[in-house]
Amino acid sequence: MTVVGAAIESDVHTVGIDAIFNAKGFAGNYGLERFPSFRALKLGAQVSCEALLRRASVEQAEAILVSQVVTQKNVHVHNLTKLIELAEAEGVRERYHFIVGGPRISHTFAKELGYDAGSGPGTTATTVASYVVQELVARSEQDTS
Repeated sequence: MTVVGAAIESDVHTVGIDAIFNAKGFAGNYGLERFPSFRALKLGAQVSCEALLRRASVEQAEAILVSQVVTQKNVHVHNLTKLIELAEAEGVRERYHFIVGGPRISHTFAKELGYDAGSGPGTTATTVASYVVQELVARSEQDTS
């Protein structure tokens, strides 16, 4: 399974996405790079939405993980909305499982913005991996029925 992730647009904060992706992980929880069934590609910070979608396509990713810090003037809302709207405009919204995480991101907020899931502080790579696998299995079961 291939997962591509980044802090998008103007966001330079990568502590959370580093903890989810890096093999060494954080606080005793290994990152996705260490999971044998995952091909985890972290693109870094200030990645444009266009570049993230392009890389997800090239890598044939199943999931896109986005890190975003809540900002003043709702820049984070603009950034997150831009990604989903771009995916819809390009006709690839249903191809990927979109997950957003950040220090003040909730599942409810993420869903309101069009993401499949959202997570906040304390989320581990194991939680993310489990969620992605369960959702992809559910989608494939729907596709075969």
